Amino acid sequence: MTTPNERPEPGPQLHPAADRDQRFDQAMRALHARAVEQVTPQTRARLRTIRSEAAAAPVRRSGVLGWALASGGVAAFALVLGLQFVGGNGGAPAVPESAPAVASAAAADAAYDPDTAVAALDENPDLYLWLASNGDVLPNPSE
Repeated sequence: MTTPNERPEPGPQLHPAADRDQRFDQAMRALHARAVEQVTPQTRARLRTIRSEAAAAPVRRSGVLGWALASGGVAAFALVLGLQFVGGNGGAPAVPESAPAVASAAAADAAYDPDTAVAALDENPDLYLWLASNGDVLPNPSE
C-alpha cells in the first residue's frame, strides 16, 4: 500500500491493453529468434545468395508505357463522354432523317408549359381511378 505522501515510481504507466500488447510483442520476438536459430546453415546460405542476387538485379521500369496508354485511353473516353453532353444539338437525341417534318412540328408544339402539365393531370381520369384502387393503403378517417 502507498501512503498519501509517497509518490508513484517513475517510469511509464502502461494501460492493461498496452501491457498486453507489449507482452505479445516480446513473445513473438522470442519465438522468431528461436525459429531463426533452427534454420540450417545450408538454408541460410541459399537465402543469402537469393537475396544478394535479387538486390543486384536491375530494376525493370517497363510499366511506364502501359500507364501512359491506360491514361490516354481514360482521357479519350472522358472526352467522348463530355462531347456527348455538350454536343451542338443541346443534348437531345438525334432525329431520324425519315421524319424531319413530323419531328420538327412535334418539337415546336411540345414546349413545356407548367400550366398545361397540371391541366393534363386534372383531365386524366386514370389518375383518380388508380388512387381509388389503392384505397386500402390510406388510413381511415375514424382512426
